[in-house]
Amino acid sequence: MSNLSPINRYHKRYLELKSNLSISSNSEIVLDLIQQKPTELNNFFMSGLGLSTLLLRLGAVIQLSAKLNDGNQENDALFMKQVLDNLRETLPSDTNWKNLWSAAVVNGSVWEAVSITPKGGQSLLDRFVTFRNKFVHQFIQIKEEDVINLTKAIQIFEEMELLVSLFEDSEIKSIKGKFYFIQNNSQIELYPFVQKGEKDDLPYLFQGLYENKKQAKLINTHFGNEEPQDSEINLEPSFKPLRDSLQGGAGQVFDFSERINYYRACFVGREIEQKTIIDWCKSETESNILPIFSPAGMGKGALIANTIATLQEVKIPVLYQFCGSGMQNSLHATLYHFILQGKRNQWWSEEDETIKRKLYRLPSKYIDVIHLFQDLLTNHFKNPRSNTSNNLIIVIDALDEAAVAYPSLYLSDWFKTYNDKDEPEEDWQSPNFVKWVLTYRKTDGEKGYSLPFYNKTQEISILQPLLGLSESALDVALQPFNVSEDFKTEVLNKGKILI
Repeated sequence: MSNLSPINRYHKRYLELKSNLSISSNSEIVLDLIQQKPTELNNFFMSGLGLSTLLLRLGAVIQLSAKLNDGNQENDALFMKQVLDNLRETLPSDTNWKNLWSAAVVNGSVWEAVSITPKGGQSLLDRFVTFRNKFVHQFIQIKEEDVINLTKAIQIFEEMELLVSLFEDSEIKSIKGKFYFIQNNSQIELYPFVQKGEKDDLPYLFQGLYENKKQAKLINTHFGNEEPQDSEINLEPSFKPLRDSLQGGAGQVFDFSERINYYRACFVGREIEQKTIIDWCKSETESNILPIFSPAGMGKGALIANTIATLQEVKIPVLYQFCGSGMQNSLHATLYHFILQGKRNQWWSEEDETIKRKLYRLPSKYIDVIHLFQDLLTNHFKNPRSNTSNNLIIVIDALDEAAVAYPSLYLSDWFKTYNDKDEPEEDWQSPNFVKWVLTYRKTDGEKGYSLPFYNKTQEISILQPLLGLSESALDVALQPFNVSEDFKTEVLNKGKILI
């Protein structure tokens, strides 16, 4: 039993009804209850829905608040878009809260397991939301023909009940007029998604925006009564920074300047490799995909960072992404980044009203974002007058890291068109003026990141694989410092550089 009072009340009621009816996930017992005690069984299901819904929504709010309040929204364009779409642009349902749980959860945390989708199945949260929607809309009822579905639902409730343990040794505490979730010496501000009621000091949970988003509704976490509120007072000021960041362009949500500056400081002895990449970026060859791979530590990141900076210096437009920890690992987020980068740099023509609307309010679905990016590249690229090559370069560094973090998304997704059912129909051909530079780890005997297309791949031996810095290149790099041979040997050994 959790000591968190809102959950404790719902949990206690659920356990009482479960015990009184001797309920278990046994279809014969459930059938007998349908026949003998349908009203009591219905009450049990309502209590299970109440407990599970509170666990879902409060858990999502805690994780959402932690992520929004951590002071680091860098690289979180996708997350901010999901917050707006699920809380402001639509009337939130359990589906929306489930989406936010998945978007805000920290990888490896105790909250993550219930949002993980097993191969060929559904996550616990997905299974609960699916049943909840069917039961509330009476597609599943307390009837004999639904005994199998009701039995499965009881198993879902039993699994959802385990989430109570996530709230152990915690409290929702009012501090200076705002509620905080306090657990294990951590303190998470829940405002504006949990607020005090006007007539009592109990916590009220945000439910959604009504009446053309002018009115917010909050529900009492203890007793379930609702309370209206002018959305301009509390909610809209919290949403405004998210909208401004998305509309303001990639500079506010995807800023890799520090990384590029750091890598450039590490850049030595790669002049030949860099010139090879730059020359290829300027070329008119039909092979417009350049893979660069090597084991870890060979300097791919430094080479790519310096290449991006050089492309900018010689006036060749470049969209770029460094995959790593955080939301930038997602290929879905990468698409947002590229679209926002192009928008900030005014590389997308907005004469088409449909495109203009989509750029103002980016689509949420992964497939829809793919189609928008394809359309922008094929039909709406506004070539800058300063472009010295007439090409557009797209750089993705560390594709293998994106594949590990989000294995369900593939770069090959971007090179297909899809029907209304989100099923791939045919290949999409990238325009020849768009040149893709892709880096990933690969060692001898290991598969590495598998490129999904090979017909337009450029083969360049010094980049495939990228070898370690040679001793001669290191000599040139260190010549101005007049270092000893022992020092150079130590640099080679410490850096594990191939000779």
